[in-house]
Amino acid sequence: MRALIVLGGEAPGGALLKSCMRDADLTIAADSGLAAFDAAGLMPDLLVGDMDSVAPEVLSRYEGRLPEHRLSSIKDDTDGVDALDWAIARGATHITLLGALGGRLDHAMANVMLLVRAHEKGAQARILSETVRIARVDGEAVLSGAKGDTVSLVPLGEARGVTLTGFFYPLNDHTLTSDYPLGVSNVVTQDEATVSVAQGDLIMFHYYTAS
Repeated sequence: MRALIVLGGEAPGGALLKSCMRDADLTIAADSGLAAFDAAGLMPDLLVGDMDSVAPEVLSRYEGRLPEHRLSSIKDDTDGVDALDWAIARGATHITLLGALGGRLDHAMANVMLLVRAHEKGAQARILSETVRIARVDGEAVLSGAKGDTVSLVPLGEARGVTLTGFFYPLNDHTLTSDYPLGVSNVVTQDEATVSVAQGDLIMFHYYTAS
């Protein structure tokens, strides 16, 4: 099952949101992520959060019409964690996160950590915006038709056995560590490029070539 979760960072444009909704079996707004649905005239399947950041006038338009999973404002989990866990508990195996970037840097970093959490729970997750796709590399990732695109690889901790083919800066069975940003700003040079990792959490940032 495919799930779409919209978080409260920089709101996705209507075209991206609608495209992702067409591919989703379940759609969730996490707190102020509801504003993106509202701006596009769309209705998610569920609203999750402590409602501390969604504008009252937006929330009022959905009260009584939209199922809610309301959280206490005193909690350990972020709204994103709860929304992710809720989706996985109900069978989601592929999860797209929108609105995960922009705003506070700590929130954006915490949202990137959700990609690892999803993996640990047996699901695949990705973060999308109009300019970048972020995903945890699960063994191997193949990039087709991405020649000229910029790709950055950032390990969370240590990533062993990293091999890159079809890039300006290739690697062969290399270990990337979080104290040296060697994997930042590589460029795809072939029609098909591959990123593989033997062990560890390796996060790939794929920036699309502007059209």
